[in-house]
Amino acid sequence: MTTELTADDVTQARSVNFRDKDLYRLLRTLFHDPFSTTAAIILIVLVIVAIAAPVLSPFDPTAQSLLRRLTPPAWVEGGSEANLLGTDLLGRDMLSRIIYGTRMSLMIGVVVVVIAGIIGTIIGMLAGYLGGRFDAIAMRFIDFQTAIPYFLLAMTIMAAIGPGARNLIIVLSLGSWVIFARLARGTMLSIRHAVYIEAARVTGGSEYWILVRHALPNLTSTIVTLATLELSRAILTEAGLSFLGLGVQPPNSAWGLMVAEGHDYISTANWLSTFPGLMVMITTLSINVFATWLRKATDPVQRGRM
Repeated sequence: MTTELTADDVTQARSVNFRDKDLYRLLRTLFHDPFSTTAAIILIVLVIVAIAAPVLSPFDPTAQSLLRRLTPPAWVEGGSEANLLGTDLLGRDMLSRIIYGTRMSLMIGVVVVVIAGIIGTIIGMLAGYLGGRFDAIAMRFIDFQTAIPYFLLAMTIMAAIGPGARNLIIVLSLGSWVIFARLARGTMLSIRHAVYIEAARVTGGSEYWILVRHALPNLTSTIVTLATLELSRAILTEAGLSFLGLGVQPPNSAWGLMVAEGHDYISTANWLSTFPGLMVMITTLSINVFATWLRKATDPVQRGRM
């Protein structure tokens, strides 16, 4: 009994093979860059920590014990092995709060990037493809919002509507979508008269089909790279607003909030602010390093040089 392969089967097999080869090339490029590999490993570990926070956390991050307040880290004189990174001013375990702070910070950053990326990409693609009045109105609104400093805009709106994780996600999404819109519009303007777009239009393809099937794949690499960079900015902004009391509120754990809670004790209990501050620095630095590699790896010209 023989089975005949159709042309679609052959095409699908070839596409899968090409995708496997592309993935192999990306991984090989990544492993040849020790800084990018280290950044990728750190980000993977942070994601695992955020997902498995209830399992990895040795204590309840909100459990208080005034008898154990301001216990130093285990390697410092007076420290306890039960509290590896010490305790805060209410006796809460610092390691547990940092683990749950990882979940909170990454969750807010990822949700903000997804919402802003979807809204901004759709508006930017439509503005660049349709042009005319829609493009003019969208760009004037984008220019107006871009003229206002991002952090100042977020701080003003948060002060008006009140702090909280949900409000923070909404505000940061409203402030980030314009970056995606400008990039998507610029790329769309450069490809809307390309040969393959014109060919799809001549063959009777609908506007929706042209945008999704032909235009969007050409935006994917740049949008993904921008999303990685925006994730870093969202985490930094969340930490800054939480430090000012306009972001995540107690008893929740967030890195910026933990830095704010410990800044009054910086001379006597520096671990309260040092560890969460290091987490913000390491996370954002790793994201930026990985985003730099991703931009080069997805650009054919840069990839050839690499």
